[in-house]
Amino acid sequence: MKSRPPDLSSDPAAWEASSFAGPSDYAIDLSERDREEILAALSRGGGRPIPELGREDFRFAELGLKLHRAYEEVRAGRGFVLLTGLPTAGLSVEQFSASVWGIGLHFGVPLSQNAQGELVSYVIDATAEDETPRMYRSNMELRLHTDITAMISLACWQTAAAGGASVICSAVRVHDEIKRRAPAALALLYRGFHYHRLGEEGPNEEPVTPYRIPVFTLRNGQVSCRYMRSNIVAGHRAIGMPLGTEEIAALDLFDEVARDPRNRLAFFLERGEMMVINNYAVMHARTAFTDHPEPERRRLLVRLWLDAEGLRAVPRAFNHFATNGVPKQEGRRATFDFKKLYSDDPVATGGMANLEIAAAKTR
Repeated sequence: MKSRPPDLSSDPAAWEASSFAGPSDYAIDLSERDREEILAALSRGGGRPIPELGREDFRFAELGLKLHRAYEEVRAGRGFVLLTGLPTAGLSVEQFSASVWGIGLHFGVPLSQNAQGELVSYVIDATAEDETPRMYRSNMELRLHTDITAMISLACWQTAAAGGASVICSAVRVHDEIKRRAPAALALLYRGFHYHRLGEEGPNEEPVTPYRIPVFTLRNGQVSCRYMRSNIVAGHRAIGMPLGTEEIAALDLFDEVARDPRNRLAFFLERGEMMVINNYAVMHARTAFTDHPEPERRRLLVRLWLDAEGLRAVPRAFNHFATNGVPKQEGRRATFDFKKLYSDDPVATGGMANLEIAAAKTR
């Protein structure tokens, strides 16, 4: 007889909205002295290109202790942390990005985020610039999902005119609720699905993962998650293996539990705030947004993907490629049209979910 997954409600990453009285329960405020340490590090860097800056360029004293505590919370605690009060006054977006990079190095090693090999990317509405932009480079709502990385950090340089709230949800909490309500659906999620590689596969790789990637996996008593519904649907359509009724029902239940206001937090990242997430334990989303008319005021978040030894035991099958992240592939870029996918297959994709949230300011 197969053993049933344990009840993980005692896992600190299995939180729900009521676990927190307010943002102060998960935020770490940077002091003026912390900001001075960051600015001093930027000065030591001498304006060198961001990828050339190493952790030794960001030697911190008191701030280093705060960041170590924050990393441990991400690794073994609730799975996320909010840093507030990063320096912005008098800085350019490039200098702000360098400071985000330096802080990120205290959490892990940056990963390539796309076939172009970008280690730092900008979350903006680029639909007027890119023919087929990745979803994060649009102003569309992003449903709750995980990325192809161990950790993700998002730091706010500029807010939107309206919308653009950040939403996070414990994947461990979703697992436990599905286990309670529909064990058969949970079994399908453990079996996993094939994922579309969005045109970023290497010369010896197939457009769709030839192996199934589990939504949930259990190792060392910890549940981890990898979930991107649109990529699942795209992958199964591409290999001529449409999702069955029971599989769609399992994905629908996953989304229903994840969207439940009792299971998620919603807030607006303000200028100078940075969120770091354990991508195996916590999912994230974003509501649709409207930009300011002035180009220099458009919403802009600085994004890093990070990996760290010993963060969480996960199967190699979690990787969509030979390694974590998206390896650089000369001359390639993502070409998948998500809008067309949602239009062509609204049932399997679940359509574009409307979170309909009332998000709070973090301060």
